[in-house]
Amino acid sequence: MKVVNKKFYSIENFGLTFEKLYNKILHINERRWLAYYKENNICKTIFRGKISTAGSKQITNEEVDVGIHFKKKYGIMVLLLALIFLSLLGPNKLSIAAEANKPSPAAGGAADTLVVAMPSYFEETFLPWNGSTMRLLYLGAINEFLVYRDPKTEELKPGLATKWEMSKDGKTWTFWLRQGVKFHENWGEFTSADVKYTFERQMAKDSKASTASELRALVASVEAPEPYKVVFRLLKPEIEFASSETSDGSQQVIACKKYVETVGDDKANEHPIGTGPYALAEYRARTSIKLTTVPGVEKHWRVHPAFQNITFLRIPDEPTRVAMLKKGEADLAPISYDSIDSVKTAGIKIVTIPNNWVPNVRLGGLVTTDPVRNNPKVPWADKRVRQAMNYAVDKETIVEILFHGMATPAGGDLPLLEWLDIKPYPYDPKKAKKLLAEAGYPNGFSVTMKTYATTPGAELPIVGEAIAMYWKEIGINVKLVPTDYGTVRAAWTGGKATDYVWVHRGMAFAGVVGGLQVVYSAKNQFACYVTNETEARLTQIGNEFDLKKKSALVKKFGEYLRDEAPFVFVAFVSEPYGASKKVGQWPTPRIRPQNFEWIRP
Repeated sequence: MKVVNKKFYSIENFGLTFEKLYNKILHINERRWLAYYKENNICKTIFRGKISTAGSKQITNEEVDVGIHFKKKYGIMVLLLALIFLSLLGPNKLSIAAEANKPSPAAGGAADTLVVAMPSYFEETFLPWNGSTMRLLYLGAINEFLVYRDPKTEELKPGLATKWEMSKDGKTWTFWLRQGVKFHENWGEFTSADVKYTFERQMAKDSKASTASELRALVASVEAPEPYKVVFRLLKPEIEFASSETSDGSQQVIACKKYVETVGDDKANEHPIGTGPYALAEYRARTSIKLTTVPGVEKHWRVHPAFQNITFLRIPDEPTRVAMLKKGEADLAPISYDSIDSVKTAGIKIVTIPNNWVPNVRLGGLVTTDPVRNNPKVPWADKRVRQAMNYAVDKETIVEILFHGMATPAGGDLPLLEWLDIKPYPYDPKKAKKLLAEAGYPNGFSVTMKTYATTPGAELPIVGEAIAMYWKEIGINVKLVPTDYGTVRAAWTGGKATDYVWVHRGMAFAGVVGGLQVVYSAKNQFACYVTNETEARLTQIGNEFDLKKKSALVKKFGEYLRDEAPFVFVAFVSEPYGASKKVGQWPTPRIRPQNFEWIRP
């Protein structure tokens, strides 16, 4: 067998060297070897790209017979590294020269403009009720919330509401509103009528808001007895209502009733009106969203932005985002964990959102209390199969290789403080095979897994590929189907995602009870795992007014779910961003990337 000498091998027009990949593989365990590539064509595929030695001839196909040896148990770790390598090349994989010659996206990065490059803007809609929570990337600067959370302490602070009060039974919340706040373009003063209208639209049957079903299950009515007073009547006690449903940790930014009713939803979506410091200046579908400060912003009641414009660019390809950061074409962008060293070397700092997401695999058809969303025929309807799917995955290796240690193995699907120390499933493929056999699947089974990138979650596709490889070791054969979040979301919320699995990310929520209900109550359109037991436990948690006791119940619920294995849990992850010198201060909450209007040089 011919061995290629250990030299610096570089891919033309691309910053990643083979030397780096080669060393990364070798340092996993120098004493353990396996003739890897003979079983897997991935390494050979990599070498068949346009690779050259520094100062040497082009490598031939015969010379790719590389003598790298590992024990078989470490083969998947090498595969993970190869997947990282391939994923960095973008959708065209090894077409490096072609990628290098593509023109850079126009950034418009003038001194008075902050350019934010993100992989997705989700539905790219502009009304509170016609899309998901993650649109607060840009909506949070156009519209505003009744209440805000301190990014560091998570303490509630006044927003469009100056104070609030809960009744003794926890079922009535009263908010007193800030006076003198004006909607853009002379559409009048903000009042209780706008709050009532916004929440009622959020709760309507045709609402596409992430919180729609949650609000319908919680709010009996919204009353506006006075221009600056709003009263929420609840169907059940909720001591977290101000935080979970009215703060910037929720989705309920306030829209202008008069404006929407005058021009209609379509026009209001094309030209949104809010009370925030920014207005929509330009929208190019699936390309960019440009915001500009409103007239008189220097007198805005909440914030005086440092930048006249914020341009959000949709850049799904991570290498392109990194290149833009290095060229000064973007000021802030999520990056992959493999790009951290390269970005730092270029003089760009790294900022993180700690423990803000949890990559996991959702299993369809497990809402057992809803015939439309329940599928008892799928193999994972059996708890032993779900546990096997968890035991089969080496979370420690995924944390080390994919997330560069900026994560910890998870025993839950949400980054709740009470769940951070729940013991994760250990890597035990033998036990996984035993459980599969006990459940009636000694030879495994086949399954479709849909993958997509999101924000956060640029790594979700490669996490899905890694899990698919681990599952293959125990006989579960995965058909990977790359898609986008919007497609999966529509099927998921429409009860049509019952016979396949998909990658997803669990997020931090402003209110613990609300977050749990999103996933584990059939009343929520996003529910994924629901039984009579989960509903009963959620009711118990929701009815507990003592915060310490409530926290203890949440912890017990997490431990119960860990045993039930409703999903394949992976890790609690901190999200890295590359930031230019323009980003000296970014007080984003742990829940999601937002508060761009507060960025200071």
